[in-house]
Amino acid sequence: MNTLIILLSLTKGEATIEILSLLLVSAIIGYVTAWLYYKSIYVKRIKTLENEIDKMQIQLIEYKEDKRNFDKTLRDKDAEKEHLILEVKALKALHAEAVHETDSISLKNKRNEQLLYEKDEALLNIAQRKHLLNYTSFGTATFEEKDDLRMISGIGPFIEERLHALDIYTFRQISKFTKQDIETINNAIEYFSGRIERDEWIAQAKDLYQKKDRWNEVLKLIREKKSRIYYDRIGIAKKEEADDLTVISGIGGWIKEKLHALDIYTFRQISHFNQEDVDAVTEAIEYFPGRIERDEWILQAHELVRIAGKKTEILLHLKERKEKIYFDRLGVAHKHQANNLTLINGISLWVEERLNMLDIYTFEQISKLTTSDIETITEILGVSLGRIEREEWVIQAKELAKS
Repeated sequence: MNTLIILLSLTKGEATIEILSLLLVSAIIGYVTAWLYYKSIYVKRIKTLENEIDKMQIQLIEYKEDKRNFDKTLRDKDAEKEHLILEVKALKALHAEAVHETDSISLKNKRNEQLLYEKDEALLNIAQRKHLLNYTSFGTATFEEKDDLRMISGIGPFIEERLHALDIYTFRQISKFTKQDIETINNAIEYFSGRIERDEWIAQAKDLYQKKDRWNEVLKLIREKKSRIYYDRIGIAKKEEADDLTVISGIGGWIKEKLHALDIYTFRQISHFNQEDVDAVTEAIEYFPGRIERDEWILQAHELVRIAGKKTEILLHLKERKEKIYFDRLGVAHKHQANNLTLINGISLWVEERLNMLDIYTFEQISKLTTSDIETITEILGVSLGRIEREEWVIQAKELAKS
């Protein structure tokens, strides 16, 4: 009995162990089975998620690239906006400038219309004086026969138009002027008294008329004299650099052509002339002796070099300063009353031109100059100190005013 009990006890213990072992094995199998089952499910899910993550990372990269592109586009747009703002401002400024310029042009056009009207009126008045001229003395000519009268030193576009209004078109006509013709024409065109004689229109016209058909030959002969010019001193210039030498009072179109034949094209070259150059040029172009000095070409050229050829500006600047002149003492004179101030030794054509811009036209006005007036005029004209007294302008003017 005891043995049976012992056996039963042993069998029960083993069974328990066996049962526990079986339970453990079952648990392990269950766990492994469950693990394998869930693994088979979640591996697929994880793989799907990993694929989705990869896609999302690619999309994120793309989004970042898109953002960079967007930021760049935004910066470009901002820059474009700033550029457009600047352009708008510039356009507004241009618009304002254009409006101002348009107003200025309109005002200028009105002034030009007024000037043209006055000019036409003046030329019409001059034309009405044709009956005063003695055409049998110097001959008639038509517009079709006209010469370029501006080739004559002393005749510019303004005087040429006035001569045309009197049917004076040719060198031939001018070359035949008598003293009476000159006086009548001076009055008709309201020109400075004595200026035609001083500028030697008749002598120039005769020369141009006689050589008209052989100008090229004359210029060729002048070119052959270039070896007499001291280019090392006056400088070398090309035709492309040419200044308008007719701006210099005393140089007309024909003299300009002669100077060009000597390769003298610029104000700077003339400003470098010394007496030797003056003599050489006078002889080469067959010019009136002493004329270059009398008309002060060198002084004018120096001034034109200084102001870059803007002679009109310097004359207008002079005109603006005439309020410094005491006309209550000197008296008022007008252009048509003008005397030939170059008859005063020391007053060249250039000085006379500047005095006229100050509304000083007559011997009588100059004869009344006081020390104070002389100081003012010396400063305005820019002539050397003491020159007016040294050359005795006042004394000469008094004598000329009497006669």
